[in-house]
Amino acid sequence: MENRFNSRVFGAVLVKATVANYNADFTGSPRTLPNGVVYATDKALKYAIRNYLKLDNQDKIFFTTRYKKENMQPLDIDETYIELFGEYPSLKEIKKNKSEKDDKYSLRIKEEVDKFIGENNGYAIVNTIKNNYLLKKEIDDKTNFVIIGQKPDDIKRVPILQNLFKALDIRLFGATFASKEGNISIHGNTQITHGINIYAQNNIFIEDIVSPFRNSSDTSDEKMQTTKGIQTVLEEGHYLHNFTINPKNSEELIKLIDNKGYLTTDDIDKFKEAINRGVSYLDSASKIGVENEFSIFVTLNKNVKIQLPSFTTLIKVTEQEESFKRRLNLSEVKNILDDLSDKISKVEIYIDSTKLDYENEIFEIPKVCVKSIISDKELKKCQE
Repeated sequence: MENRFNSRVFGAVLVKATVANYNADFTGSPRTLPNGVVYATDKALKYAIRNYLKLDNQDKIFFTTRYKKENMQPLDIDETYIELFGEYPSLKEIKKNKSEKDDKYSLRIKEEVDKFIGENNGYAIVNTIKNNYLLKKEIDDKTNFVIIGQKPDDIKRVPILQNLFKALDIRLFGATFASKEGNISIHGNTQITHGINIYAQNNIFIEDIVSPFRNSSDTSDEKMQTTKGIQTVLEEGHYLHNFTINPKNSEELIKLIDNKGYLTTDDIDKFKEAINRGVSYLDSASKIGVENEFSIFVTLNKNVKIQLPSFTTLIKVTEQEESFKRRLNLSEVKNILDDLSDKISKVEIYIDSTKLDYENEIFEIPKVCVKSIISDKELKKCQE
């Protein structure tokens, strides 16, 4: 594949929440660790990324809610598969006669395949696995698969996996595909950690809200009044998610199918855009004050096997007395990257300078390119 992405990447993304609730628990309150530090799950960031990626309809996104037109009921996992890719592979087993020799049995299977192709226009053989023939036919943007052979059920996962890897979010994050056709686990090439609030304060408060409607099931003295409620928000937080990209995570699985489904440079470009803008784009009553403010991508040279430490303890955000903006400190990150400059292909930093101040040493990081997270404009001429 010409534009296959082969490098490992270490990175982090910083999400700011101001009087907002980036990721609530089941009580509606911002999630907290036992020590009181606010955090968000990796699912919160992945949801924002998927929501952003699905907007232009250029790529298939599997793990997002779809609804039946007739009753607005959410689709289950099998219905979602069929909606995106078409029906599951149909299977036709050709049983061996007791006295039949192997060569004649194989010939009879091939005759059945040729007969099927002759009677069903558009199908072609795409793979042969141990006396099983995998046939496919393209219909619009979907693929119909048929398996004819000795034990077609044994290889039905092959075309299912081929279809699943057509979804961008599965190529990125992998999947646990638990369907009526069996369980399939795909190790994601991109792994994202929980986001920890690296700001010193973790001030959560509750505010009263009022609905314009009364509660018809209320039997109290206030049953004729409009409904009162509460919402819980974080005064200010800066959630830091770490992430890694390792294209080898799904390599062995892809080799077993058709060598298609590898991460591409286009996939990575789309991921960068989505992780830099997805949270800001996701507006709701509780998330209107949640925005992307910083990210870093450290791309290693090919075949380099070093492991970078987590950025959670290396990146600092602190308050400034005479400015509403916070100060970003990347000194420890710079020190580590200085020592590893010969193993690094490039470093990309995206920052919202309307929210964060920073030292000029950010431009001295080896092989760095610093851009606005809002406009992609270079804040200083990027190093060649």
